[in-house]
Amino acid sequence: MVKRTIKFTPIAASVALTLGLTACGSDNDRNIPVTPVEAFTATGDAQFNIEVTGKAVKGSMKSAVVTVMTLDASGQSVPVAFRSAASAEAESFSEEALSQSAADAAVEASKIAANPEVLTDESGRYSIYLDDDFTGPVYITVKTSAEGDDSFLRCDAYVGCGDYDVAPEEDDVNDGDTAIEFGEWYKTDLELSVVKFVPAVEADTSGVSGSAGDANVEASYKANVTFLTSLVAALLLDSGSSVDEDAIAKASLDTVVQVMGQDAALLLSAIIGDLSNGGAVDLSDVDGEEELTDGILAIAQLSSSIQGLPSIGDVMSSIKAGIKSGQFKGNADASIAAIATMLQTAITNTANVFVAIATGTEDDIKTALEAAFAAKIPAPTAGEIVAFAANSADVAKKAKAAKDKAVKNGAATDASLAAAAIKVKKALEVIGCTGAECTVGDDFYTALAAALTVEITASQTALTTLEMNIETAQSSLADVQAMGGDALTADNAAAFVSAVTLLKNEATTADLTAKAGSIFVKSQGYVTAANALVTQSSDYQQILDSATLLQTDASVAVTDTVAYDLALAALVAEAEAAIETFDVALAAAKLVAEDTADVADEKKSVADTAEAASTSALANAENAMVDTAANATEALELAMTAVTAASDFAAAVDALEIAIEQALVAANAYLELEGEGAQAMIDALTAMQTAAVAQGELASEQFVTAYNLQLAAETAVAKLEVLTSVKATSESLATMTVLTNTGGQAVIDAADVLADVIDELAEMGNNSGTGTSTRNADWDYAYNLDDLTLMLSNATTGEMISAAASYQDNQLVVAWGATLVGENDASVKLVTADTQTQALTDCVEFAAGTIDATQIDSCLVFTFDGAVTADNVDDAEILMTETTNHVEIMDGDSGFTGMLSLTADDATDSGSITLEGVSGDVDFKVMTTFIDSDMEEASALDITVNNAMGYTLSITGNESAGYTGDVMAMYNEMMMSFGTAAKTTNGLSITYIDGDVVDYTDVDLIDSSK
Repeated sequence: MVKRTIKFTPIAASVALTLGLTACGSDNDRNIPVTPVEAFTATGDAQFNIEVTGKAVKGSMKSAVVTVMTLDASGQSVPVAFRSAASAEAESFSEEALSQSAADAAVEASKIAANPEVLTDESGRYSIYLDDDFTGPVYITVKTSAEGDDSFLRCDAYVGCGDYDVAPEEDDVNDGDTAIEFGEWYKTDLELSVVKFVPAVEADTSGVSGSAGDANVEASYKANVTFLTSLVAALLLDSGSSVDEDAIAKASLDTVVQVMGQDAALLLSAIIGDLSNGGAVDLSDVDGEEELTDGILAIAQLSSSIQGLPSIGDVMSSIKAGIKSGQFKGNADASIAAIATMLQTAITNTANVFVAIATGTEDDIKTALEAAFAAKIPAPTAGEIVAFAANSADVAKKAKAAKDKAVKNGAATDASLAAAAIKVKKALEVIGCTGAECTVGDDFYTALAAALTVEITASQTALTTLEMNIETAQSSLADVQAMGGDALTADNAAAFVSAVTLLKNEATTADLTAKAGSIFVKSQGYVTAANALVTQSSDYQQILDSATLLQTDASVAVTDTVAYDLALAALVAEAEAAIETFDVALAAAKLVAEDTADVADEKKSVADTAEAASTSALANAENAMVDTAANATEALELAMTAVTAASDFAAAVDALEIAIEQALVAANAYLELEGEGAQAMIDALTAMQTAAVAQGELASEQFVTAYNLQLAAETAVAKLEVLTSVKATSESLATMTVLTNTGGQAVIDAADVLADVIDELAEMGNNSGTGTSTRNADWDYAYNLDDLTLMLSNATTGEMISAAASYQDNQLVVAWGATLVGENDASVKLVTADTQTQALTDCVEFAAGTIDATQIDSCLVFTFDGAVTADNVDDAEILMTETTNHVEIMDGDSGFTGMLSLTADDATDSGSITLEGVSGDVDFKVMTTFIDSDMEEASALDITVNNAMGYTLSITGNESAGYTGDVMAMYNEMMMSFGTAAKTTNGLSITYIDGDVVDYTDVDLIDSSK
């Protein structure tokens, strides 16, 4: 804290004395009083123990310049004091000025003047340390430059990041051509940023560091610098207001929803309140510091996709402008909307490639890469195609190696990464939001709470496992400690050195500190996200309590692992001293070499057991059938077992390879001392290493095969689940009156009666009249040719048919209706308007095209080869017959209401029938087309059920060859066949994909006579 003192200093005294003497020597001997100049001094001490650490990734930003500021009440960036290392002791400052405020300011300026230059390391990592008294927002920027420094950006876009001006020399990273490919470093101007809020720190709240467990660190905060955090920072700075945790949380949520959409936002539940807590993953070099969860993978794929676009800066500017206007995707500004479309294509390509990386072979990756390149450049030149194809195999190899490294480093398992790849691909199929989707509501927060709860629970489980491992490690540590100290003698010194070495190797492999730190950082994100939820509703308090408890427990785990590391370091130092003290270098080296080789042998045994388990599980999965629902379910379980076994096999081989490397280090150290048998040890370990590489390749192959079997089984299970609904729909359609002979015959009978009576009346030659039909004795008629009206009624059945017509140029338009009775007392009604006049008016307008089919009831339109009247209609030729009818059928079971339309083209002897409506709770549409060819009639029929399943029955054919087709339904957003259909004499027979054959009788689906 700054200590303020006011002093009359020697400088001020001498100035006052000089002025006084000058006045005394004047000619007029006047004494001019001089006011002494008062100086103010400010002193202060500062310790820099608030750690802010993270990585700048888009891919990794190496040797990039880190700038650190804070934000004032108006959101403007202002300097802040920081250091590049935690303070072991306080720094003291003292400044003088003519006012106290100026002195105070000078002290602060001195603190800031001592700020160091900070650059990121090769992974983009940085750490800065703020004054213990600091609280508020810290604004950090990280910048690479195209010229003038040693900064570089690594390309982690699978389809590349452009071209070098001059091709770099070929090395381990660059292949020497001008294309900037996946994994290569290049120079460019890029600035990313992050705003992190540092709360007031209570005394020793954690005692741990997020990076190294430095005892001088009072509190540590993760502040990764990524594309998304840069967008959030830009929005916060543009807001013109103060920044706190709530502001960061809101800006973070708005950014993710605008850019990625609500579904993808839910994947980021763990960091949604502060995106700087995660997402700093370079897909070309995954170091394992962050677990590749669904959300982190989604961010990594987004960042990778953006890096592959022409201008990162333009993309960021457009997205920021879109978010500020309330809608990035589909923005009114065509240029912003175009960026959104381009980004969607890029991220879809990235997701597709990553699925191939996580689940396929190098050939699969190569194919996906070339498809992504074709999508990125829709019309590439022949030269571009050849150039990319030439390099795609190498890029595929690099991508596969990067994925394998991520697994080896503990960022994921093969199985978890494959599952995440599929899930993220689905979530990123449609990114961003439009309209109401851009505003999150209660439903989103409910889903976010559920997702966050899952994350917290998973971390609690992981922490429990970690705590058990820490206890085991502490117990082993105690055992080795007991061998040292006063118990250490010349006789057991070599054994002590070997025990320490094995303990150190085990600790390196387990990496407990990193795992504890990862859970601790996650818990910080959980607390931030939970606080955002509680801001919405106190109902989410329990989630916040769980997150806070997890953070506390994780902090203890970090403290324990840091203490373990310090104790282990002390043991290592003691072991090194023991070698000198007891002169046991050779004996210790021999024992260490033997013991580490024994560990490698143990790991080899574990890997062999895992290989046998994986091979057996894969064989069972390959032999499984997926022809029925029960078999498919069993096949899925076997495939999942095989996937897990293959993933475990790969993990066992990874552990084996680490053990071999450690044993080789020990054997080579023994060889340097010219130890007897050292070379034989090395030869045996080298052979084991070669075999382990082969095992690793086998594990990878088995995993790919097993995962593809799992996908196939999942498809079969899902299809067979849909099949149940397909069968039920087929049954419903087969019993609908409108599609059976019952309903069909009623309409045919009505048409026969109408045709007979019209023919009968034409033979009579009268203009009007009433009577009873001689051909249909139960039917009475009343007609008027002047008005073109006809009424038919059946007193016995209560049936009625009405018609009114009008000549319209080359058309005869008829409005008609009917109430009919079919078999089994089914009622069939052709609906018409309340009056014939209104009905005919509607039909005339319909025929003229001024209203559509939804605005009429039942109409019949004849189109002739010329203008027609009552005088010439008998001589005119009908070219087209069209009828659209509002139909209602009720038989006491399913019933039907909808539209029945028919078109007959006499010129081509072709026609179509469309029936669309609802029967029971099934909304469906039937379309039939038929052609009377020179040989025989050919027909096609499609029945589509309007539900989410998208059931469709399609049949084509003719009488001689038979009518055959498919039963289709929607599966995985694609129409797939669920069976083959064939028309029988009295219905339909469907053979389903599970081998089940079902005959549906009394169904007359194709009959042009209707």
